[in-house]
Amino acid sequence: MTPGTTASVRIAGEPDDRNIDRYELDSARRALRLIKGNLGDRLPALVGEQIAAGNAFFRDHVQRSGGEQATGTVTIEATGLTAAGFSAWMTRAFTREDVLIAAQPEHYLMDMADPRGPHIVEALGEHVVGFRMGGWDESEVPGGTDRRHSLLTLDDDGTVFGSVSTSFREAAHGMTVELSVTLPATSAPEAVEQHLQHFSVEFRSWLLLAAAETNESIR
Repeated sequence: MTPGTTASVRIAGEPDDRNIDRYELDSARRALRLIKGNLGDRLPALVGEQIAAGNAFFRDHVQRSGGEQATGTVTIEATGLTAAGFSAWMTRAFTREDVLIAAQPEHYLMDMADPRGPHIVEALGEHVVGFRMGGWDESEVPGGTDRRHSLLTLDDDGTVFGSVSTSFREAAHGMTVELSVTLPATSAPEAVEQHLQHFSVEFRSWLLLAAAETNESIR
């Protein structure tokens, strides 16, 4: 290699390696579906030590933050899908564990049938955390916006350590999704930024699946 140059790989005749990236992503999704599907309920147990460490991490940050919190927001735009249509699909999808757990690689448990409230195990920042989502505090906002807010509590001792909110809004191009996460101030910005990335991946998955299952065109 000539000094100062950067190695690159691409399929002959193509300008870059974006198609290879897409093939890798598709392969990774297939592999995760297979592994998660075979593990089923055993999956959370495999990361039990990491859950305990992650819960302890955020419990400590709740105390260190002294009530101060940090919030981050990401906005996603979707063309060809309505907010009303997606909201209705999402309500139905929250009863389908396969859809929920497949939406993001770092979903380890998505149990919406738990009588104590939705039980989730996923990554927050560099940590795997087990938590429950409180009931949605729903509010209708003028302008065709469906906004919901929910508190997050650690699944081992009930400590409230954050919250999430979602907002679906009709737009000229289709719809806009606004997603926010709030966490203890001392755990930010790394954990907040990671979860905004997490949101982007899972909601893109859900938006595309919603479009496919409702015969709407989205891009």
